[in-house]
Amino acid sequence: MAADIISGIGGAVQGEECVRLWSTRRISLPGMAICSASDGSVVRGPGIADWEGVYAGFGYQPTNLAGDLFQFAGATRDGKGATSVADGAIVAQTNIDWDIEGNKFIEYTNFFMAATGVLTYGSASASDTSTPHPTHSRDATLSLTGCSELRKMQLVLISLNPKAVTAATAGRTERVPGNQDARFTAKIYTKDANFPAEEAIVETLFGVGGGLFWTLKWMIITLTAPLLPLGGGLFEADIAGKFTGFTGGAKGNITAPDGTIWWN
Repeated sequence: MAADIISGIGGAVQGEECVRLWSTRRISLPGMAICSASDGSVVRGPGIADWEGVYAGFGYQPTNLAGDLFQFAGATRDGKGATSVADGAIVAQTNIDWDIEGNKFIEYTNFFMAATGVLTYGSASASDTSTPHPTHSRDATLSLTGCSELRKMQLVLISLNPKAVTAATAGRTERVPGNQDARFTAKIYTKDANFPAEEAIVETLFGVGGGLFWTLKWMIITLTAPLLPLGGGLFEADIAGKFTGFTGGAKGNITAPDGTIWWN
Protein backbone atom coordinates (compact mmCIF):
# COMPACT_ATOMS: atom_id res chain seq x y z
CA MET A 1 0.00 0.00 0.00
CA ALA A 2 2.70 2.52 0.95
CA ALA A 3 4.27 2.12 -2.48
CA ASP A 4 1.14 3.69 -3.99
CA ILE A 5 1.23 6.78 -1.75
CA ILE A 6 3.57 9.78 -2.12
CA SER A 7 3.80 13.24 -0.61
CA GLY A 8 3.81 16.54 -2.45
CA ILE A 9 7.59 16.96 -2.13
CA GLY A 10 9.09 17.74 -5.52
CA GLY A 11 5.78 18.63 -7.15
CA ALA A 12 5.43 21.73 -9.34
CA VAL A 13 3.34 23.72 -11.79
CA GLN A 14 5.30 24.45 -14.93
CA GLY A 15 6.18 28.13 -15.32
CA GLU A 16 5.27 29.21 -11.79
CA GLU A 17 7.53 29.80 -8.79
CA CYS A 18 7.14 28.73 -5.16
CA VAL A 19 3.90 26.79 -5.70
CA ARG A 20 2.35 25.36 -2.52
CA LEU A 21 -0.51 23.35 -4.02
CA TRP A 22 -2.31 22.48 -7.22
CA SER A 23 -5.60 20.72 -7.91
CA THR A 24 -7.74 19.89 -10.96
CA ARG A 25 -11.23 18.53 -11.61
CA ARG A 26 -12.65 16.91 -14.73
CA ILE A 27 -16.42 17.42 -14.82
CA SER A 28 -19.02 15.49 -16.78
CA LEU A 29 -22.58 16.76 -17.18
CA PRO A 30 -24.43 13.77 -18.63
CA GLY A 31 -27.55 14.11 -20.72
CA MET A 32 -30.67 12.78 -18.98
CA ALA A 33 -33.88 11.25 -20.21
CA ILE A 34 -37.04 9.84 -18.63
CA CYS A 35 -39.40 8.37 -21.14
CA SER A 36 -42.05 5.75 -21.85
CA ALA A 37 -39.39 3.11 -22.44
CA SER A 38 -37.30 3.74 -19.30
CA ASP A 39 -39.55 1.76 -16.93
CA GLY A 40 -39.55 4.51 -14.32
CA SER A 41 -35.77 4.92 -14.33
CA VAL A 42 -33.51 7.80 -15.27
CA VAL A 43 -31.38 7.18 -18.36
CA ARG A 44 -28.08 9.01 -18.73
CA GLY A 45 -25.38 9.17 -21.37
CA PRO A 46 -22.34 11.27 -22.34
CA GLY A 47 -23.24 14.97 -22.50
CA ILE A 48 -21.09 18.06 -21.91
CA ALA A 49 -17.55 17.82 -20.53
CA ASP A 50 -15.62 20.54 -18.71
CA TRP A 51 -12.62 20.87 -16.43
CA GLU A 52 -11.15 23.37 -14.01
CA GLY A 53 -8.39 23.76 -11.46
CA VAL A 54 -6.52 25.91 -9.01
CA TYR A 55 -2.92 26.44 -7.98
CA ALA A 56 -1.50 28.65 -5.25
CA GLY A 57 1.93 29.77 -4.16
CA PHE A 58 3.99 32.34 -2.33
CA GLY A 59 4.52 35.62 -4.17
CA TYR A 60 2.76 38.81 -5.23
CA GLN A 61 2.73 38.35 -9.02
CA PRO A 62 2.28 34.92 -10.59
CA THR A 63 3.43 34.31 -14.16
CA ASN A 64 -0.16 33.84 -15.35
CA LEU A 65 -2.85 36.37 -14.50
CA ALA A 66 -6.62 36.43 -14.99
CA GLY A 67 -7.46 36.24 -18.70
CA ASP A 68 -4.18 34.58 -19.71
CA LEU A 69 -4.18 31.47 -21.89
CA PHE A 70 -1.52 28.93 -20.94
CA GLN A 71 -0.68 25.24 -20.97
CA PHE A 72 -1.30 23.79 -17.53
CA ALA A 73 1.11 21.12 -16.36
CA GLY A 74 0.95 20.06 -12.73
CA ALA A 75 3.23 17.20 -11.77
CA THR A 76 4.45 15.08 -8.89
CA ARG A 77 8.13 14.33 -8.33
CA ASP A 78 7.57 11.08 -10.24
CA GLY A 79 6.43 12.88 -13.39
CA LYS A 80 2.72 12.16 -12.99
CA GLY A 81 -0.14 14.60 -12.85
CA ALA A 82 -2.36 16.64 -15.17
CA THR A 83 -1.64 18.38 -18.49
CA SER A 84 -3.68 20.50 -20.89
CA VAL A 85 -2.97 21.19 -24.54
CA ALA A 86 -1.04 24.33 -25.49
CA ASP A 87 -3.14 27.40 -24.54
CA GLY A 88 -5.76 24.92 -23.35
CA ALA A 89 -6.26 26.59 -19.96
CA ILE A 90 -7.46 30.09 -19.15
CA VAL A 91 -7.19 31.90 -15.82
CA ALA A 92 -10.56 33.08 -14.54
CA GLN A 93 -9.42 34.74 -11.32
CA THR A 94 -6.17 35.74 -9.62
CA ASN A 95 -6.13 36.43 -5.89
CA ILE A 96 -3.29 38.23 -4.09
CA ASP A 97 -3.47 37.92 -0.30
CA TRP A 98 -1.63 39.81 2.42
CA ASP A 99 -2.02 38.75 6.07
CA ILE A 100 0.16 40.85 8.35
CA GLU A 101 -1.56 39.89 11.57
CA GLY A 102 -1.43 36.21 10.66
CA ASN A 103 2.36 36.38 10.12
CA LYS A 104 2.12 35.14 6.53
CA PHE A 105 4.04 35.63 3.33
CA ILE A 106 2.15 37.23 0.44
CA GLU A 107 0.30 34.49 -1.44
CA TYR A 108 -1.22 34.18 -4.89
CA THR A 109 -3.99 31.87 -6.09
CA ASN A 110 -5.02 31.23 -9.70
CA PHE A 111 -8.37 29.68 -10.56
CA PHE A 112 -8.36 28.36 -14.14
CA MET A 113 -10.74 26.59 -16.50
CA ALA A 114 -10.80 24.81 -19.84
CA ALA A 115 -10.18 27.05 -22.83
CA THR A 116 -9.90 24.25 -25.37
CA GLY A 117 -9.10 20.55 -25.49
CA VAL A 118 -8.94 17.89 -22.82
CA LEU A 119 -7.17 17.68 -19.49
CA THR A 120 -5.05 14.54 -19.51
CA TYR A 121 -4.11 12.58 -16.38
CA GLY A 122 -0.97 10.47 -16.38
CA SER A 123 2.54 11.50 -17.38
CA ALA A 124 3.25 15.20 -16.71
CA SER A 125 6.36 17.35 -16.76
CA ALA A 126 6.80 20.32 -14.43
CA SER A 127 9.70 21.68 -12.39
CA ASP A 128 10.69 24.75 -10.39
CA THR A 129 14.38 25.63 -10.52
CA SER A 130 13.97 29.06 -8.90
CA THR A 131 15.39 30.05 -5.53
CA PRO A 132 12.63 30.56 -2.92
CA HIS A 133 12.26 34.26 -2.11
CA PRO A 134 8.79 34.83 -0.62
CA THR A 135 7.89 38.33 0.51
CA HIS A 136 6.37 38.82 3.96
CA SER A 137 3.07 40.66 4.30
CA ARG A 138 4.47 42.91 7.04
CA ASP A 139 5.63 45.55 4.51
CA ALA A 140 2.18 45.85 2.92
CA THR A 141 0.59 49.26 2.43
CA LEU A 142 -2.81 50.46 1.23
CA SER A 143 -3.01 54.01 -0.08
CA LEU A 144 -6.49 54.81 1.21
CA THR A 145 -7.45 57.33 3.88
CA GLY A 146 -7.36 55.84 7.36
CA CYS A 147 -5.79 52.52 6.35
CA SER A 148 -2.32 52.82 7.88
CA GLU A 149 -3.14 50.23 10.57
CA LEU A 150 -3.64 47.54 7.97
CA ARG A 151 -4.20 43.96 9.21
CA LYS A 152 -4.87 42.03 6.01
CA MET A 153 -6.13 42.61 2.48
CA GLN A 154 -7.00 40.77 -0.69
CA LEU A 155 -6.82 41.96 -4.30
CA VAL A 156 -8.84 39.97 -6.83
CA LEU A 157 -8.33 40.21 -10.61
CA ILE A 158 -11.19 38.75 -12.64
CA SER A 159 -11.57 37.79 -16.28
CA LEU A 160 -15.19 37.22 -17.29
CA ASN A 161 -14.39 34.54 -19.85
CA PRO A 162 -17.41 33.59 -21.99
CA LYS A 163 -17.91 29.91 -22.77
CA ALA A 164 -19.39 27.97 -25.66
CA VAL A 165 -20.41 24.41 -26.49
CA THR A 166 -21.10 23.78 -30.18
CA ALA A 167 -21.22 20.96 -32.68
CA ALA A 168 -17.57 21.68 -33.45
CA THR A 169 -16.41 21.23 -29.83
CA ALA A 170 -17.65 17.61 -29.64
CA GLY A 171 -19.40 18.17 -26.33
CA ARG A 172 -16.49 19.98 -24.73
CA THR A 173 -16.78 23.41 -23.07
CA GLU A 174 -14.47 26.05 -24.54
CA ARG A 175 -13.69 29.60 -23.37
CA VAL A 176 -12.07 32.78 -24.69
CA PRO A 177 -10.69 35.81 -22.79
CA GLY A 178 -13.41 38.21 -21.69
CA ASN A 179 -13.87 41.55 -19.92
CA GLN A 180 -11.56 42.32 -17.04
CA ASP A 181 -12.59 43.41 -13.55
CA ALA A 182 -11.13 43.69 -10.05
CA ARG A 183 -12.13 44.14 -6.44
CA PHE A 184 -10.49 44.35 -3.03
CA THR A 185 -11.22 43.87 0.65
CA ALA A 186 -9.18 45.04 3.62
CA LYS A 187 -9.30 44.76 7.40
CA ILE A 188 -7.86 47.57 9.51
CA TYR A 189 -7.68 48.91 13.04
CA THR A 190 -8.82 52.49 13.57
CA LYS A 191 -9.41 55.03 16.32
CA ASP A 192 -11.25 57.87 14.62
CA ALA A 193 -13.32 56.21 11.85
CA ASN A 194 -11.48 58.34 9.30
CA PHE A 195 -12.45 56.29 6.24
CA PRO A 196 -12.48 56.97 2.50
CA ALA A 197 -15.55 58.94 1.45
CA GLU A 198 -18.69 57.04 0.49
CA GLU A 199 -18.50 56.06 -3.20
CA ALA A 200 -15.14 57.79 -3.53
CA ILE A 201 -13.37 56.94 -6.79
CA VAL A 202 -9.63 56.89 -6.22
CA GLU A 203 -6.40 55.53 -7.60
CA THR A 204 -5.42 52.79 -5.16
CA LEU A 205 -1.95 51.37 -4.55
CA PHE A 206 -1.49 47.97 -2.92
CA GLY A 207 2.09 47.88 -1.64
CA VAL A 208 4.09 44.65 -1.64
CA GLY A 209 7.27 46.13 -0.12
CA GLY A 210 10.44 47.56 -1.61
CA GLY A 211 8.56 50.47 -3.19
CA LEU A 212 6.56 48.15 -5.49
CA PHE A 213 2.79 48.24 -5.90
CA TRP A 214 -0.21 46.82 -7.61
CA THR A 215 -1.81 50.03 -8.97
CA LEU A 216 -5.53 50.18 -9.74
CA LYS A 217 -6.83 53.28 -11.39
CA TRP A 218 -9.63 53.50 -10.47
CA MET A 219 -11.40 51.92 -7.47
CA ILE A 220 -14.82 52.94 -6.19
CA ILE A 221 -15.32 52.44 -2.45
CA THR A 222 -18.26 50.11 -1.87
CA LEU A 223 -18.01 49.36 1.85
CA THR A 224 -16.80 50.95 5.07
CA ALA A 225 -17.89 48.95 8.12
CA PRO A 226 -16.51 49.85 11.58
CA LEU A 227 -16.91 47.53 14.55
CA LEU A 228 -16.30 48.49 18.17
CA PRO A 229 -16.49 45.51 20.57
CA LEU A 230 -17.53 47.19 23.82
CA GLY A 231 -16.77 44.11 25.88
CA GLY A 232 -13.13 44.21 24.88
CA GLY A 233 -11.03 44.07 21.75
CA LEU A 234 -9.92 46.74 19.32
CA PHE A 235 -11.83 49.23 17.17
CA GLU A 236 -11.66 47.70 13.71
CA ALA A 237 -13.19 48.10 10.27
CA ASP A 238 -13.68 46.42 6.92
CA ILE A 239 -13.08 48.34 3.70
CA ALA A 240 -13.98 47.18 0.19
CA GLY A 241 -14.02 48.50 -3.34
CA LYS A 242 -14.49 47.59 -6.98
CA PHE A 243 -12.68 48.56 -10.15
CA THR A 244 -13.92 51.04 -12.73
CA GLY A 245 -11.97 51.52 -15.96
CA PHE A 246 -13.26 55.04 -16.54
CA THR A 247 -14.32 57.97 -14.37
CA GLY A 248 -15.22 61.48 -15.50
CA GLY A 249 -14.05 60.63 -19.01
CA ALA A 250 -10.57 59.62 -17.81
CA LYS A 251 -9.33 56.12 -18.60
CA GLY A 252 -7.55 54.18 -15.87
CA ASN A 253 -5.32 51.11 -15.80
CA ILE A 254 -4.27 48.14 -13.71
CA THR A 255 -0.51 47.78 -13.39
CA ALA A 256 1.45 44.96 -11.73
CA PRO A 257 4.45 45.52 -9.42
CA ASP A 258 6.92 44.74 -12.24
CA GLY A 259 5.31 47.40 -14.45
CA THR A 260 3.26 44.98 -16.56
CA ILE A 261 -0.02 46.60 -17.56
CA TRP A 262 -2.76 44.05 -16.95
CA TRP A 263 -5.50 46.33 -18.27
CA ASN A 264 -5.38 49.63 -20.12
